[in-house]
Amino acid sequence: MTTLPSKMKGWTVTSNGEPKKALTLKHDLPVPKPPPTGSDILVKILYAAINPVDLHFMNVLPSWLPIRYHPTPGFDFSGEIVAVGPSVKDSHPELKIGEKVCGAMATKQVTFGKGALVEYVTVPAEMVSLVPRETSGGLSLEQAAGLAGIAGQTASFMAEQGRVEKGWRVVVIGASGGVGSLLVQILKSKGAVVYAICSEGNKTLVEGLGVDEVIPYDTHAPVEKYLEEKFKDQQLDLIFDCAGNEVIYTNSPKYLKQGGRFLTIVGGRSQGIVPFILYKMRPVILGGTPRPFELLALMPGGALARKAVEYANEGAIKEAPVDSEYAMEDAVKAYEKLAGKHAKGKIVIKVGA
Repeated sequence: MTTLPSKMKGWTVTSNGEPKKALTLKHDLPVPKPPPTGSDILVKILYAAINPVDLHFMNVLPSWLPIRYHPTPGFDFSGEIVAVGPSVKDSHPELKIGEKVCGAMATKQVTFGKGALVEYVTVPAEMVSLVPRETSGGLSLEQAAGLAGIAGQTASFMAEQGRVEKGWRVVVIGASGGVGSLLVQILKSKGAVVYAICSEGNKTLVEGLGVDEVIPYDTHAPVEKYLEEKFKDQQLDLIFDCAGNEVIYTNSPKYLKQGGRFLTIVGGRSQGIVPFILYKMRPVILGGTPRPFELLALMPGGALARKAVEYANEGAIKEAPVDSEYAMEDAVKAYEKLAGKHAKGKIVIKVGA
């Protein structure tokens, strides 16, 4: 077993609010004591990928709660196993000391303040996957953090819920983001005809992911009118919303076929309550839109992490775009960029060497 330091550095949430106010970098946090118990593993974090839900936790969950002692943000990570619990040999024999793994912390762990933006974490073996096999070009450890984290798990979950069949015509809104950039590749691997909506500035990136056509929303504004004209004769089978464009949903009968579905992961300020009431529960006779509205919610889990890695190993996901990489000391800048909502792929923080 690797000799571990007694203290580690990590970011903690010391007050609620914007990242600059909320986060403090500490250098004297206690390292989890090995060996882990049960089927837990101890991971040295190499990279952490950040998500909008991190900002939500900073703003909403009180940092002073006793259950959140030195609360650390962050779900997504890639790293190296440095110790394993006594049950891991039987439950997950592939997870050995020295192996590189990726995944996302459990929601309960992060709620209790045990996030990934530290040098060492203890995590259930069930929550991780081995990093993707090296193929031609291979995915780096930076990319693996987002691939098996919330973005990759969400993309895998959306594709599963979409139940796409070969030849289906689908639109992905927000195709240049962390989720959308992976989702379009999965859908293409299933034989779908994929139309990707993003900005003109992100067009080249998304074209490189193998989609059939990119529709820049700023060039074709208002984009719902463009969709109406383009798909009036041959309507769409599915619309996947990774960005939160409710206008595209309310106008969808003009381009989404009857029986087609609108799947979204974006709940807005109300965390999904208002869209759920307006679009899912309101009947057509009272002004509802006559197309199914499905608001998907994800709890991070190992099965979806391993599914995302499986897509990469099979060649369905060839790229896991990284917008930018920040040093550990610059995590506040990384979160500020995330809050600006203009990232092309994932924002990654280098935690360890």
